[in-house]
Amino acid sequence: MLTQTDGLVVNSTDSGESDKLLTLITERYGKMFVYARGGRRLNSKFMAASLKFTFGDFVMDKTDKLNILHEATPKRSFFGLQKDITSLCLADYICEVLADTTMENEPSGKALPLALNCLYALSEKGYPPQDVKTVFELRMTEALGLNPDLSCCCRCGRSDREWYYLDVMNGELICHDCGVPSDDDRTRELTGTARIMILMSSAEVYAADRVIGADKSRMFSLPNDKALRRKLGEMSEKYLINHLEHNYKTLDFYKEMIKLG
Repeated sequence: MLTQTDGLVVNSTDSGESDKLLTLITERYGKMFVYARGGRRLNSKFMAASLKFTFGDFVMDKTDKLNILHEATPKRSFFGLQKDITSLCLADYICEVLADTTMENEPSGKALPLALNCLYALSEKGYPPQDVKTVFELRMTEALGLNPDLSCCCRCGRSDREWYYLDVMNGELICHDCGVPSDDDRTRELTGTARIMILMSSAEVYAADRVIGADKSRMFSLPNDKALRRKLGEMSEKYLINHLEHNYKTLDFYKEMIKLG
């Protein structure tokens, strides 16, 4: 049965002498593995649309066991990613997380539009990769239904405290007055066998909540304070990675590129 769908190529691997196996993330069908016969040939009609990071229109013979590509037309290729190695590495990370969290035969929901917006921000808008990473991670928690409740302390209900602890795995705030540690060390992070606590100032809590809840036109409007943006980036990564319980090699490589840069 021929099926048409838009999709983002998050991976493309060689198969046989001249074929490709594409991993697509689609809105309706979720993750799909699509076989492009002759896709590696220079004169292949699938060449342009089968490149990684390409968003396109795909027509395939969809079966229970194998999807055979019939037609493919690229809509956006994000060529600007090739201009900056750090942005390219971050795009790899975004696509790996997207593929890891998208199931086959299930709608991708908010995750696919989020990834496309982030790729566009990197490729066409030139936003700093670190900021795009923070936005992607924070909003991905919301897309997956994992976002923390940052409205107030889960114990006393107060929202006017200066310092809070974010209980990562429970997704809740505990104000400093209700307290987790026995001392007043405002710099250390407390990690135990059952709990991961991140100390956050009220400004950091507010900024994270704004990023998660902002409309699409303002999703990349991060605070001007560089130290605050750095703290948000540390928090967003730790929160998402701990919830997904997955170590991403693309994230490790991105961090190496940051160091070299």
